[in-house]
Amino acid sequence: MAKITIDGSEHDFPAGMNLFDAVAQARGEALPHFCYHEGLSIAGVCRMCQVEVEGVPKLLIACNSKVQEGMVVHTKTERVQTTVKQILNFHLLHHPVDCPVCDQAGECSLQDFYMKHGLYDAAIDIDEKLAKGKVKPIGAHVMLDAERCVLCTRCTRFTSEVTKTHELGIFNRGNHSEIDVAPGKTLDNAYSLNTVDLCPVGALTSRDFRFKRRVWWLESTDSVCNGCATGCNMQIHHSDGKAYRFKPRVNRDVNDWWMCDHGRLLYHDIQVEERLEGPLVRESESGLALPGNWNTAYAVIESKLSELGEARKIYLVGSPHCTLEELYAFSTLLPAAGAEFLGYRLAGSERGIADDLLLDGDLTPNAKGAARLGLREFDATALAAAAGRNAILIVLNNDLAALSDDCAKALTGFGLVVHIRDRADRTARLAHVTLAGRNFAEKAGTFVNRKGRAQAIERALEGPKNARDELRIIRELGSLLGHSPVWKDAADVRREMATRHDGLAALAGAIPTAGVDLDARQADEVGHG
Repeated sequence: MAKITIDGSEHDFPAGMNLFDAVAQARGEALPHFCYHEGLSIAGVCRMCQVEVEGVPKLLIACNSKVQEGMVVHTKTERVQTTVKQILNFHLLHHPVDCPVCDQAGECSLQDFYMKHGLYDAAIDIDEKLAKGKVKPIGAHVMLDAERCVLCTRCTRFTSEVTKTHELGIFNRGNHSEIDVAPGKTLDNAYSLNTVDLCPVGALTSRDFRFKRRVWWLESTDSVCNGCATGCNMQIHHSDGKAYRFKPRVNRDVNDWWMCDHGRLLYHDIQVEERLEGPLVRESESGLALPGNWNTAYAVIESKLSELGEARKIYLVGSPHCTLEELYAFSTLLPAAGAEFLGYRLAGSERGIADDLLLDGDLTPNAKGAARLGLREFDATALAAAAGRNAILIVLNNDLAALSDDCAKALTGFGLVVHIRDRADRTARLAHVTLAGRNFAEKAGTFVNRKGRAQAIERALEGPKNARDELRIIRELGSLLGHSPVWKDAADVRREMATRHDGLAALAGAIPTAGVDLDARQADEVGHG
């Protein structure tokens, strides 16, 4: 460790640590900067992070300096402040005056630093500013406004160092330098929208999000991406009950600072036209499912249970899209009332192509969690074998008919199919009763990712008033079968689950923001047992 002094206060930091990071920790806020990013190489091109170090005649840029024993660093001297203001003036010299119509307003570092360090009249007449390209699509998801670019090179370093796809570069010289795609290329890698996050100004913007909502009207809720087994940490940005975008949340143990485009755009999937406002009930075998109410829906189920009596057989199918709490409740409560759990997943389904960055070949968020509960996969043959006029099938959040034509055919052989889902999908068209549930953005729970890390999702949206949380629906179905649980909510279920499964003991308390590695916690407990 090295003892250094920053703005009059002594601190201990590892020798050789980046001075920018040390100052940020000591001050509680980062130095002004455009080019520095912890996940990228050092460029040192914006020159904004100037500091004064005693014994050094010139100011240093903190991002390209290292912590050394005995350093005395000043970040607020008049010399530093004047220099930063002058450098900021260079960045503003040819910057267009279009803040009112810029989609980056509210998230723009240039705006923030001007308000803190600038507040001066422009040094160049607006008619003398250089004009560069504006509103140019450079890929399926990203728009370029070269006129706003401050040449921080974050985007070019990202495509060179992280995705290694090299689509972006700097072209021309001097004041005419600008970011653009290389000739014959488009920004089409699977992580292109990360360049929008990295851009400190409005040069790169999301084509999907542009002009949808001003960012100061958005609320943010921490969550976990449900697009694959990686479980990237993210934030749901929402307003007035509607999600507008997903943005990555830093977790060095899972996704670092990044998130794939596929996962980001899944916010569209929680606001589909087929969204159920309440239960659906199909009056006859050949009829269409029509909107009903909860009393009617449960009356149909209760009537079938009574009709079949002791001859009835009840089968359950779960889904790796369910939370850990839902899978546990579904696979324990209803089987305790006489149902048989067939499995949590159709074998071989929902698979994709993985890459070596984040995207996993398993396109579900909680298959590892289901496996830790001891649940198994099933196939269409097993589903067909369970079918019969005296058989009732309850499906939780699994569109079987869309996954397999053989499953769709097997569904028609059951005396009653109850589907719990947030939308009118293909299985809902075949089900006798569809109970309107909630999607992952509308509830709290836990996913376990591919590496065995349990991560919490939080409720961001209210959802339709007449839809119900899946745990509530499972409780109500349990009551119909004469077996009510002692738990009331997801936290209760998680505590019960933690006491009954050794590998889930770490979930007895609150889950940390970064999640908890179940394997590491279990190994630690064994080592100290």
